[in-house]
Amino acid sequence: MNIKRKLTLRFVLQLATAGAFVLLIAAITILWALNRFVEIRISHDFASIGLAQLVESSEMGKDGIHFDPDLLDRVKKNGGWLQSIDENGVVEQSYNTPKDVPKKYAPGEFMSYWMGTTPFPYQLYLWIQEKDERIFTLIYGEHNDLGMLLANISSQGTFSSEDGLLLPGDTAARVKQLGGFIQLLNADGSELVSYNRPESVPSAYTLQELALRSIYNERYGYHLASTYDNETGRTWVVCLPNADGIAIGNRLFLPAEERTILIGITAMFTAIFLSFVFLSLWQAHRFGVPLLHMLTWLDALGKAVYHEPVDHRGVHRSRMRSGKWRRRYRIFADVMNSIDKLSGTLQKDQALRQQTDSLREEWIAGVSHDLKTPLVSIKGYAHLLAEPQYDWTTEEVRKFSGTMLEKSAHMENLINDLALTYRLKSGARAPDSEEMELNSWLRDMLKQAGASPSYVKESILFQAAPFDITVTLYAPWLERVIHNLVANALLHNPPGTILTVSVAASADGEQVTIQFADNGAGMDEVTAARLFERYYRGTDTSATPNGTGLGMAVSKGLIEAMHGHIQVDTALGKGTVIRLIWRDAAARAKHREQLTIDE
Repeated sequence: MNIKRKLTLRFVLQLATAGAFVLLIAAITILWALNRFVEIRISHDFASIGLAQLVESSEMGKDGIHFDPDLLDRVKKNGGWLQSIDENGVVEQSYNTPKDVPKKYAPGEFMSYWMGTTPFPYQLYLWIQEKDERIFTLIYGEHNDLGMLLANISSQGTFSSEDGLLLPGDTAARVKQLGGFIQLLNADGSELVSYNRPESVPSAYTLQELALRSIYNERYGYHLASTYDNETGRTWVVCLPNADGIAIGNRLFLPAEERTILIGITAMFTAIFLSFVFLSLWQAHRFGVPLLHMLTWLDALGKAVYHEPVDHRGVHRSRMRSGKWRRRYRIFADVMNSIDKLSGTLQKDQALRQQTDSLREEWIAGVSHDLKTPLVSIKGYAHLLAEPQYDWTTEEVRKFSGTMLEKSAHMENLINDLALTYRLKSGARAPDSEEMELNSWLRDMLKQAGASPSYVKESILFQAAPFDITVTLYAPWLERVIHNLVANALLHNPPGTILTVSVAASADGEQVTIQFADNGAGMDEVTAARLFERYYRGTDTSATPNGTGLGMAVSKGLIEAMHGHIQVDTALGKGTVIRLIWRDAAARAKHREQLTIDE
């Protein structure tokens, strides 16, 4: 799996996880809001909602019915009480029940209390439900201060222009204690008299105003009850404050439902924001740190520091002790491996460049030496000939001139070889070639090469192929290679070294091999690796004019220009074997770029 697919899969999974987490937060927020709405509704209207939940959450035990403790606490907070009765009206269980509440109800007695035909200090609510093959009958009661006050005032309260408003017993004190007020309205709704009325409450009511205040108590902050006297046409109005005693329009804070929505939305978006902040930090740690590490590594490569950056302890940040990638770096393993390979390549290139610089200096020094040495001889003899105080004989002049010509020829060969190596390196190819029989041609060339007085006569052995081998090669170039290899084998080995030259061809005739094998000192790995470098092994110009220090480099270039290749097999103390190999040599060198050299 490539890095593109890995990153795509990783980001898709992370975004899907983040989306699922957001949905989970939203679901939790909605469930919390719904539960909160139920609690608010229970606190406002326990008789309608709380009694149903009491029955649904009840469980039958050995000692009777068990209700939800939280709902029972809500009963107490609302200032109410609770009773569970059987089919005969006998109270089985009770909670927060005042002492003035009966322990048993006759059917007609309960109905008169419930319907309000008999005065009762509590507002009663009845819930009957069947569950688990049992009939649950719950009675919930709350103080009915408003109803009791209205009944006492309407039956016993009086008003006259002489005496004013007269309220029975401790009614006035009770109204003031509860924070309520009383109004007496005439037939058209205008106030005749009032007690403890706030200034915000109107002194006159229309039909609509009185109806709205009776129904929507939360809008105005007061529970309003009224009774009409048919004989006088007057209306008694009694108002008691709500639980918070504040009308909706005058509240400094939002209603509970709106606060719940606002809190839920705020909490949800805060949780989502914090989740994405955490995800961003995690992404920065997970992906940012490896990317920063790779950028630091690349920056180090630009500064020629070819190793992976380490921390202050000298430990690689991306790897464990075992050498494996750390977890957050694994996704970038392909990139890290590529950078690691690039570091190794650049490090090798740097070493090769340093080696090349060193070789170039050696090469320039060698070329300078080989050019300067014969030039010094030529210059010295020229000075001798030009010196007027000497009278040289004809024989001496010829000797001086011969030496000067010899050194000049050596310098010319050196320059030609330098030019030839560069031209071969640039892709020059052999001129048009002619067919030749390799056995006889090679035998003649070896006789010419072995005729040098520097070689022992018996130092070169030739082993011809058992059959004629006809090839199409450029003879002058191949002759140059033969002379170079013979000289390299016999001049750079101890006296008595035997060079064996053999010719072989494959059975199908597609491959031809010329092998040069000597039993000399051999070469070490470094020398063998650099054998074909230009001017790796300089020769002393005083030794022989055949050597320019470029022979092996020229030989390799000439063989490759004739579409062959050269192999070396050597070791110290085991001699050296050099093979010239061509495949399908007869089809070579037709209409190629010609390279003219001075042979």
